[in-house]
Amino acid sequence: MLSNPQGTIAAPLNFKGPGLHTAKRHAITILPAPVNSGIVFVKMPQKWGGVPSPIKANKNKIEIAAHWQNVKTLPLCTCLASEDGHQIRTVEHLLAAFYACGIDNAIVEVVGSEIPVLDGSAKIFIDEIEATGVKPQDQSRIIHQVTKTTEVKEKKRSIKIEPADSLIFDISISLSHFGRLNWQGEITPEIFKQEMSSARTFGRLKNGLLAKLTRFQKDPICLGANMKTALVIDSKDNILNKSGLRMEDEIIYHRVLDLVGDLMLANGHIQGKITAKSSAHRLNHGLLESLFTLNHVKTIQSKHL
Repeated sequence: MLSNPQGTIAAPLNFKGPGLHTAKRHAITILPAPVNSGIVFVKMPQKWGGVPSPIKANKNKIEIAAHWQNVKTLPLCTCLASEDGHQIRTVEHLLAAFYACGIDNAIVEVVGSEIPVLDGSAKIFIDEIEATGVKPQDQSRIIHQVTKTTEVKEKKRSIKIEPADSLIFDISISLSHFGRLNWQGEITPEIFKQEMSSARTFGRLKNGLLAKLTRFQKDPICLGANMKTALVIDSKDNILNKSGLRMEDEIIYHRVLDLVGDLMLANGHIQGKITAKSSAHRLNHGLLESLFTLNHVKTIQSKHL
């Protein structure tokens, strides 16, 4: 029996709810997938009582693999796009949940253009996936071992990865009143699940109001952000949610969560030490692009991580 097998969802699983950026209601169904197929998002052609039409479900489906080559750069999220412009936004929290639960292969059918934000974290996804069950598969997990240091910089932002025996993070951000926030340590599915998975996406109230006032027509931003779907911060870095922070390190933990989700776009588990300073989704994506185009990785299917 393999000690580090790939996994897929044991049975179909459904989620519904508004999107963080579009505010429109979306529905997804997670389905089992064969070994080595990775995570594939399928944009369904039409609604039928809130789920794909059973009659037209196999017609005009748009398949988009969860891969760094399919990323479209949009603010404040990870967006996947097909060659003809169809897109699915805000996939990072679900991908982080897949990492935590050991889901390597899955089909995610999407009614709409965005993954439901739920409470702004990965926790609800994880709880429901674990309740449904994860099925071990008969191939070892794909591991990408970093062989050479690779770095991406953008003004004061940067992200670097270097060889290491496991996945290690050293992440820092600076907010005016919070000061410098940092987290460093090893990341494993269990550590992530227990410590970081419930950390919510966060943003400033003024940015959300600006987005609602300007009403970006093509790619709306933050229209679905509120105190049920995000951690809301005012101009003085006060937390406006009545319940406050879920944990002391919630803000930096969510940056960890986003990076974990973005790394799943490698179609396998990354093994290396990542140092990030005020990183963002676009830098995470740029790191993967540089890492693989420069061939600074050795890809194996190992029996242990």
